[in-house]
Amino acid sequence: MNESKIELTERLRAEGRWAEASKYKDAALGDSRAKGMKRDEASEAAWDAMEKAYPPLAGAEAAAVNVRVQGLGDIPASWPELADNASLQAELAWVQSNRLRVVEEKPSGATRVHLDRARSPAPSWAALGWLETSIRSYAKYIDVVAKNLAVQQDEQELVRREKMAIEEIRGLLAEMLQDRSDS
Repeated sequence: MNESKIELTERLRAEGRWAEASKYKDAALGDSRAKGMKRDEASEAAWDAMEKAYPPLAGAEAAAVNVRVQGLGDIPASWPELADNASLQAELAWVQSNRLRVVEEKPSGATRVHLDRARSPAPSWAALGWLETSIRSYAKYIDVVAKNLAVQQDEQELVRREKMAIEEIRGLLAEMLQDRSDS
């Protein structure tokens, strides 16, 4: 790798490509693990693949990106070391609960992010990527949130049905035990 993981992450976040690149890295990691690579080797290979797939933007394009969204890299000293990723639910929940507090939209069209105003540290670097996505493309961000909520509701329904099935099995077992003790 030419860039350190931190430099690469910060560059991609500044360019507004971290969320997409992070997903690419995760897919590359899965592919490497499926090919039998050890976890550490697969991780390094995934970071290398991401760096190659997402080279720095051209000078003017990168400068335009940096002018529009400022402050995403200003991680408060009080925050712990951020994980690369957390659960999508945790990342989106953090953005939803902190976005209005930390994002300042200026009349010039620029956006300033004040991470020091957040109620809690971000759960991961990817959460900051989702914050950036919510700034650059709110419609895309809302689409992701809506899909995530639909999946959560489906999972909650599945859990409810499984709990009901477990209770039915317990009832049958209790009946069997009762019949056995009556004999």
